[in-house]
Amino acid sequence: MPSCRICNKPLIWKKPYKKGDRPVEKDGSIHDCSRIENEDLKCIICGGSVGCPNCEFIEDCNPQSVSPLCICKKCEQLEDPFISYKKAVAEKFPMLNIKI
Repeated sequence: MPSCRICNKPLIWKKPYKKGDRPVEKDGSIHDCSRIENEDLKCIICGGSVGCPNCEFIEDCNPQSVSPLCICKKCEQLEDPFISYKKAVAEKFPMLNIKI
């Protein structure tokens, strides 16, 4: 059974499938976990809370699309945060083949 790439819930497609149809959950409701708001994300470097509700960019951010890429304020203050960020991204997404 296919599952959501974001939340891993099992999904069902209505039959017959038409272009533009959305997956539904087992109870028949339309699945749209990308609309979850105010969910705090995990820092890609340390794994701690990013602090989304207090983030200065929350008005312009879609947390579900950036979720694996955010960093927390503590890691932002590291000596060389960009190097730490690149290392973390390279470890978590080896298929990107990032050179450090």
